[in-house]
Amino acid sequence: MERLFIDESGSMTVTYCSIHPYFVVAIVRAKDPDKLKRVYKRFIKKYMSDLKKADRRGSMFRGDDFIELKGNCFTSELKKAFVEYFCKNEYFEVFYIVAENRKIKGHIYDNTARAFNYFIKLALEYYIRHGYMQKSGIDIQLDERNERTETKHFLENYLNTELLLAGIIEDECKVSYFDSSNNIIIQVADVFANLLYSELRTGAYAEQFERMKTEGYVKHIFKFPL
Repeated sequence: MERLFIDESGSMTVTYCSIHPYFVVAIVRAKDPDKLKRVYKRFIKKYMSDLKKADRRGSMFRGDDFIELKGNCFTSELKKAFVEYFCKNEYFEVFYIVAENRKIKGHIYDNTARAFNYFIKLALEYYIRHGYMQKSGIDIQLDERNERTETKHFLENYLNTELLLAGIIEDECKVSYFDSSNNIIIQVADVFANLLYSELRTGAYAEQFERMKTEGYVKHIFKFPL
């Protein structure tokens, strides 16, 4: 079974695409979730003081208590350190979806929850058809705070309708939502999503992405429009 952890960075907008030019989704495929979680805990322990200094908005800490990693709070140095620290073993792979907002046409962003689900479906179908992912069952875990209550259970039904009934996957897809503070690997996806978003906007992390691609951590970047 594919175990996928998903988070995002940027915004879906055509009105403010000069301010928010990209919408980026990171899909972390956890090959060894338990070992990946241990790397996460060691990273926090090593960089605790740096993380606290970087947390100017109070998103990662509540007082002195650590809550969660948030990529948009990281300094450039912390982002580079994150890549260096996590990309030492083969515990995970990252797949990306990048929507370039200025190229979005029609009614795609009329309903951003629907657009998000559509991007996930298109990307998963592409990854499976091209052999990047298995056709066996898919277990997806996402941050619940980015999803409206009325659409929270739609993605699972949508993916099973589009992928299972079409024979693209062989077993049912399961989708679960979490508060990201309670899901370590969703936090890892958050940082990787922000890393690519920052690279697209600034070009400051080209070296890190070249290494991640060369060493097999970044498997593919799915771009939209196609």
